Amino acid sequence: MTVSDFFVMVLFVLVAGLAATAVRFVNRKKALRRDAGLRERGTVKIPCRVSWPEGIKKRGFTYGKIIAGAGGEVTFSGRGGRSAVLPASEWIHRESSWRTGLLVLRCSVPGKGELRILISEADAPTVEKLLSKQK
Repeated sequence: MTVSDFFVMVLFVLVAGLAATAVRFVNRKKALRRDAGLRERGTVKIPCRVSWPEGIKKRGFTYGKIIAGAGGEVTFSGRGGRSAVLPASEWIHRESSWRTGLLVLRCSVPGKGELRILISEADAPTVEKLLSKQK
């Protein structure tokens, strides 16, 4: 390995680290704005991907938004008109994702299988509160 190869490798690692930090910073900033909107107006729309074959009648993940209304009901509105009311969860587990700044929330839905939500790390606490406070 030459000095120039080593320099290129170090430079690549630095750029990748800066990119990951920038993604997390932007996601955190957006999540803080959404959380403030939820506290002020009682409504919020959080972008995510949901996998819930029993609820949205589709296998795999569907892009959409989790919408919390002023009435306290939490729904998922997906592309192509796939919508479903998200019921309260018995338990919620966090799993890491291979995507920078994202994680998977696995939720138990009584009588309707398992709900998986791919969401930003910064939005996860808000969604966890929404899905657990419906009880």
